[in-house]
Amino acid sequence: MELKAQNWKNLTANHLYDWHGIWTKYSPQGEVTESFRSLRSFQSNPQQTEIAQTNRYMYADGTIEEKSWEYNFESNSLLDGVFHPESQWMRGLFFESGHAAWVTMQLKIDSFFAVELFFKDEELRHSVGIVYDQQGALFRTANIREDATGFPSKHWSKEIEQVSQRNLSGNWQGTSVTITPDLKISEPVPTQLHPSWEGQNTFFLPDGVSISCPDKVSVGTPLILAANWLVTDSKLQQLSVKYDESGAFAALTLELLHI
Repeated sequence: MELKAQNWKNLTANHLYDWHGIWTKYSPQGEVTESFRSLRSFQSNPQQTEIAQTNRYMYADGTIEEKSWEYNFESNSLLDGVFHPESQWMRGLFFESGHAAWVTMQLKIDSFFAVELFFKDEELRHSVGIVYDQQGALFRTANIREDATGFPSKHWSKEIEQVSQRNLSGNWQGTSVTITPDLKISEPVPTQLHPSWEGQNTFFLPDGVSISCPDKVSVGTPLILAANWLVTDSKLQQLSVKYDESGAFAALTLELLHI
């Protein structure tokens, strides 16, 4: 009970804002397929036991689309994470620092599979989406740059095209903490920047974000999906999600690194 309450508290303490952003979707080859303004708005009751979320998508042609969800501690805060109203297979996992992820708990044959990784630095939030289709092939990636202070953000660029490379060489050192499926969070341990995962695609997005993921996923092969954000030339945040051979979610790891 204490762990799921802490997970819920980490959500409410860090994410109950109006997040103004730019949402950009990419093909498996890294090409822009769509880009539009977004507003993800979170409101709660005074006790912060109930949350109302509204996503507003504002397209270039003037069209506005809205989606809304409601969730509460009693029904949606479970022993393996916050239950996502959009999908019974996804859970929200939240660090005290505000970093977080929505993860599909089990990779299944003939089913879409997705994760969303959230970076946070004061009033800025940056999330990365990775989606696979029903055959396990990479379907798209997404880049969502958000600012709680308003739009347009003075912190984000207007660039949406991916870049060819990003230099992360150097002696990056820091700490690592991990959430397991039972919501236990490890004590921080020393770590250093992991080299690129062998055999995976690496995509370099605007404003210092990189994604590492395979072309294809399947039950029977362990899996790592990862992303990092170069916040400044000397500060890096990295999130990675691990799945075991059975396709079950195994761990979410946050690394905070400096040089």
